[in-house]
Amino acid sequence: MITNTKIISYITNREWILNKETDKFQFFRAPNSLGFEEEYLLPIPKNPESSDYTKFLKNTLNLLADIYEISIEELEVIIEEDNAILSIRIHDNQTEDGKIGFKRFEELIEGLKDLLVDTASFVMNPDIQINSKPAEAYRYLNYCKFLQTEVGSFIAKIELPSDEIIREPQLFDAPIIANQINTKLKSVLSYVQNSVFNSNGQFDENHLEENQENINLNLLKDIEKIYDKTESRNIEFYFSDIQDSVKINTENIYNDNLIKLTNLIESINESLSEENQRTLVGRIITLKSADPEGERNEITFGSLLDNMPIKVKASLSRENYQEAVDAHKDKRNIQITGVLKKLKTMYKFIEVQEFQIPE
Repeated sequence: MITNTKIISYITNREWILNKETDKFQFFRAPNSLGFEEEYLLPIPKNPESSDYTKFLKNTLNLLADIYEISIEELEVIIEEDNAILSIRIHDNQTEDGKIGFKRFEELIEGLKDLLVDTASFVMNPDIQINSKPAEAYRYLNYCKFLQTEVGSFIAKIELPSDEIIREPQLFDAPIIANQINTKLKSVLSYVQNSVFNSNGQFDENHLEENQENINLNLLKDIEKIYDKTESRNIEFYFSDIQDSVKINTENIYNDNLIKLTNLIESINESLSEENQRTLVGRIITLKSADPEGERNEITFGSLLDNMPIKVKASLSRENYQEAVDAHKDKRNIQITGVLKKLKTMYKFIEVQEFQIPE
């Protein structure tokens, strides 16, 4: 049930400030970011026992829905359930009546499913390329729900979980909460809009390093596919939750700007293909494993590359990880052969082909 207390929490998170009080109402002043020409005060009824409390509360919700351009149903999801809403609006001459062709709709749904799963996977494993999708990524997807759409263009609305624990806390890792995945999706879409579509379409190694927190090959391909398969020039992404509302409006993308995203994906592929197969020998510095009997085991070791000291990360199978633990205890060297990639401050084997303990 939505109460005045929950509405106050919603608006104060968005920088509304209590201005004055009367016997029946609290009046909150709108933040400057909303762009009202004059001071705007939002009335919120104070007394739940009052006979007209429900009527005034409904009026307040209607005002907020108009201000933030969302429906009452969406406000209820955000305020009462404390979840987030992702709206995807496709607007062109084929969707003016709120309808969309079955093929485009099918491609959109498939693209959104991949987008959500790969965003969750990226949060679980923040690498530039992910070869497998963890079960927790599908757990996040299962919490998502489609909401009622609107007319005026085709608008798909998805309720995103916020507070659910997607991955339980582990020995070395804090739990992953659904809202972290929502935040990552906003961040990546904003990056694509601001730094890819609005760029000159050229992406060097410096660009990849500076934006690595938003660069994941699977995720970028998902975004490319949504535009390409649905043949959509204009897609607006709109996120709304208890904290904020963010609109990411992309226009003239299909063909005109999509080539820039394609160039970025090709640059990443070239970067990955340029990695060298190397054999490195060195002493383990740190061991990290949430479950030594599982497959998420990582080591960092020191080695020499072209006669220069470096630090190297590698993910190991449970069998090799146990060998690494023993080698670390005995202060012995390890040897890894695989595909090596240079990161910002160290190197990483993005593929381990052979692990040995030299005699």
